[in-house]
Amino acid sequence: MVPPALILAAALISGSAVAAAARACHWQPLPLAAATAGTFVAVLGWRLLANLWSLNDDFMPAVSAGDILCLLAGGLPPALAAAAGSRLSRPYLVIAAGAVTAFVVNVVIL
Repeated sequence: MVPPALILAAALISGSAVAAAARACHWQPLPLAAATAGTFVAVLGWRLLANLWSLNDDFMPAVSAGDILCLLAGGLPPALAAAAGSRLSRPYLVIAAGAVTAFVVNVVIL
């Protein structure tokens, strides 16, 4: 079982990466906030569910099913914000920042 403090840290780091990427890409405040908050909530929620469902066992060195699905939890909220936003610049950069950061952080600290 992963300690809740580490899950919270992973969600904060992932959300911060999305915020930094969206700010660097000059996203408007509303999509930036939605993508950031969405990533935080998605990573937090998913990792809590992964704990509950015992999906933290590694199936390859240092990688569990909980870690793999963090790619989706980190990338989906920015993708939805980009789809709903009007002509946001470089949405794939923000989506990739969320997905990759969420995955890497979860592999490294969880």
